[in-house]
Amino acid sequence: MKRDAHHEAVEARSKKSARYRRAYSQSLRRIDLAMLVREMRDAAKLSQLQLAARAGTTQSAIARLEDAEYTKHSLQTLEKIAAACGVTLSLRAEKKPQLELEVSLV
Repeated sequence: MKRDAHHEAVEARSKKSARYRRAYSQSLRRIDLAMLVREMRDAAKLSQLQLAARAGTTQSAIARLEDAEYTKHSLQTLEKIAAACGVTLSLRAEKKPQLELEVSLV
């Protein structure tokens, strides 16, 4: 796999700064969460407006959830979105090296 300049810069900076590692990791989690909401909606073949109606919220709220910059996610809203898309939401916790738990949220 070819390594690009961005990847190398992130890696170098991550080695130097725990704060940067935490911020970068947090950004990746927000991107993953935004993508998850979008992928659930796409899999259900729903527009943002249709999903909003099913979940009891607004189209703009769905758009915010699909934005990786958004930071005010609530578990209750994510559960409503998942239910409206016909999927089960799971919560997973892990602590290296021993703890690994997963709970299905119904």
